[in-house]
Formats: sequence, C-alpha cells, structure tokens
Amino acid sequence: MVDSELDLVFNLQCLQKRSARKRFRRSILDEWPECGYCGRHNPSTLDHVIPRACGGKTNKHNLIGACADCNLLKSDTDWFTWYRSQEFWTSEREDKILSWINQPEFEPPSPVFVNWMEPGALLLPSAA
Repeated sequence: MVDSELDLVFNLQCLQKRSARKRFRRSILDEWPECGYCGRHNPSTLDHVIPRACGGKTNKHNLIGACADCNLLKSDTDWFTWYRSQEFWTSEREDKILSWINQPEFEPPSPVFVNWMEPGALLLPSAA
C-alpha cells in the first residue's frame, strides 16, 4: 500500500545517454576490480568476451573489465582459445569469466497497463 500517489514515483532519474553509458560501464568495472584475463588491478577497458565481430552482443554479461594490453592482444579472437594460450592463464579466472557470461539474461517483466485515472486503480488507503 502507498500513502499517496506521489509515493509511486521514487528514485526516478532522467539520464542522458552519456550518463547512462558511464553508469553501465561503472557497474561492470565494479564487478571486475582486476583484469578478467591477467589479473592486473584497475582495468581501464571493457572487453567483449565474445567479440562483436563474431556476433557478440554489447550486454552486461558479455563485457568484462580488461587491461588495455589484454584487450588489444585478444582483439576479435575467440577468448577461450586466446586465454588458454597465455602465460597468465588461471583456471580460477577462466571459471569466473565462464560463470559471468553464462548468467541468464535479465528480462524485465511485461508492463501492466492500467488506467491510472480510474478510481481505485492506485489502491490508496481510504481516509479514516
């Protein structure tokens, strides 16, 4: 229940495209404080694990934090083959990447269409 119809809209922010990109980027880098491949601290780039050139999407679970060197070296090659051939390969980081990219994609719930002007649609408490 809500006390007022104003309570239905909270933490609503209008983001410009640039701000939205920064938040999206920051949300991924916060999850990857080290390069997903070599383990170097504070990665500066996002790498498409499955390269866009190979059909990879730009969604959260296809992007990991990577240092510029690893991102450049990997380029658009298959990450699994490339990563396994590197001296810094570890099974722990490989498992972390695999669990990250294999997470189910979030699907927002279907919108419910309600005529908000209809009496009783907001389920506001009655005045006592």
